Amino acid sequence: APLLLVGNIGDLSKDTVRKLNISQKMCFANIDFSTIPVEDKSYDLSQNIIWIKSKPEKNSSEYSILGKICNSTNPFEPLKRSHQALIEAVNQPNIRELIKISGLKGSISLSFKTGRAGEESIDKPEPDSNTELTSLIWKILAAPTIPKIPKSDFSLMDWPNPLMPFQKDGVIALINMDRLLLSDDMGLGKTIQVVAALRILRKKDKIKTCLIVTPTSLLDQWRQELNQWAPELSGIVIRGNPKERSWQWRARSDIIFASYDIIRQDGRFLANIYGHTNPWDVVVLDEAQRIKNRNQTSTNIKKIHRLRSWALTGTPIENNEEDLASIMEFVDHVGTESSKQYRAGDILRIRHRELQLRRRKIDVLHDLPPKIETKLSIPLDLEQRKSYDKAEAEGIFFLKSLGSDVKIQHILELIIRLKQICNVDPRTGTSSKLQNISERLQTLTEQGHRALIFSQYKSLSSGVGAAASYLKDFNPITLTGDTPPDHRKNVINRFKTSKSHKALIISLKVGGIGLNLQEASYVFHLDRWWNPAVEKQAEDRSHRMGQKVKVNVIKYSCQGTIEERIDRILDEKRALFDELIDDVSLDLKSKLNRRELLELFGLG
Repeated sequence: APLLLVGNIGDLSKDTVRKLNISQKMCFANIDFSTIPVEDKSYDLSQNIIWIKSKPEKNSSEYSILGKICNSTNPFEPLKRSHQALIEAVNQPNIRELIKISGLKGSISLSFKTGRAGEESIDKPEPDSNTELTSLIWKILAAPTIPKIPKSDFSLMDWPNPLMPFQKDGVIALINMDRLLLSDDMGLGKTIQVVAALRILRKKDKIKTCLIVTPTSLLDQWRQELNQWAPELSGIVIRGNPKERSWQWRARSDIIFASYDIIRQDGRFLANIYGHTNPWDVVVLDEAQRIKNRNQTSTNIKKIHRLRSWALTGTPIENNEEDLASIMEFVDHVGTESSKQYRAGDILRIRHRELQLRRRKIDVLHDLPPKIETKLSIPLDLEQRKSYDKAEAEGIFFLKSLGSDVKIQHILELIIRLKQICNVDPRTGTSSKLQNISERLQTLTEQGHRALIFSQYKSLSSGVGAAASYLKDFNPITLTGDTPPDHRKNVINRFKTSKSHKALIISLKVGGIGLNLQEASYVFHLDRWWNPAVEKQAEDRSHRMGQKVKVNVIKYSCQGTIEERIDRILDEKRALFDELIDDVSLDLKSKLNRRELLELFGLG
């Protein structure tokens, strides 16, 4: 049977490819996807392929397949599926064992359905039901199907702004799929897509009840998007004491909004109202990574009876594959069915591939200016160095004194103290990082630029408060977890509307979600967070739809300090996860063991 497999063959190694038994009707080709200009219609894909086996002859089935791929709207999508199929095939245990044997070749064959006049049909492959590998490969090679929806559905009502093509695709998928993990990149309008889908479903009388669960800080933003994109729909936010929440849950409203904390508190009560015989029509989880841990909140959410399960997150994995497993347990569940259980492995990955819709900004926002990242390692100020060396020496002496009783918490406390000194010397108030930022802002603000400055700390001595004091000449405003929820909107509006505020200084966790801050073109990370995904979320407050200029991201660390040592370890750890998903994040406590943490101080 003819088969064309195209991909980054370099990922397999030439030795592996050589050992595979490639039939006369099967050919391998190598393409470096990162060098291909996706939207360049003049780019001749067929002339930029390095063939590992001979190029298919004209009029052959393989040549026909290649022609269809090259002439398609997005030729790289099927090529990437083919690449993934090749990786999955060679990584099968039985195939890997074969190719380990010198001189022995393993073969991979896929059957095709026979078409008219005895010709092979390249459009409708028929999996070999007796071959588990064949079924797996066909699932990967099969083109993803997004159900079609009549264009008239979008014209049923007026929209405040035109939906972009990829957003319409997202709305279509949501309308037609009762289970979906929408994991678009930050800034692509996942909220708008959900509201638009709910509006169409409500207009067509296909849903009556909807629960949207979101972090507390995003409740008002969801209400605003609902008012703008679906003004005829009513919404109520669950808040207040238990008695007030009781009648709110029973209120007649098109959409009910609740925070994760409320779901944790009201889980049992909620189950009594919406039981087996009265399920929600739709339950939406925003920032669905909040249920990555199997805790009480996650359990309560998964027990909610529902007919549609939609999860939204740009980072379905923050620590490891078990994060994704927990989210998929919510997504892959309908009505009164018993909850599915997932663990890391092939079954999870196959189902994930079937239920996830993910678009990256680089693929769909072709007019979005680039984001340029710079990692800046600078020396400590002289007084800072004295304070740092003294604190590190005392900390190591204390760890040694504990002997076998030393715990991870002891090490983390020392790391935090040293990281805070790297921000600001508590003795003298000097800071090489803030001095560098101040010098840069002096030039940048004269050119009309404005900045976001993130710190994982909020204190007056080493975090947001310290940065605001040091940079007071630039009239900064601050946003932290201590800012009352009803004041946060005012802070954001002040920064967006008043150019006199040259910088907005934000604690990282607060600034990581729900903010649109395209007014800033520079992002400074005063200190590095353990979780790269959280950093990326923060940066994307500025690098999103509506940004007109390139965004510069500067990440600081101090030379000869714990910051550099941790950064090297996290880079090594990230490399292990890069193959699993686009955006990898690590949690230091779960990813670095006691021995590795001690090695940071030469005590391993």
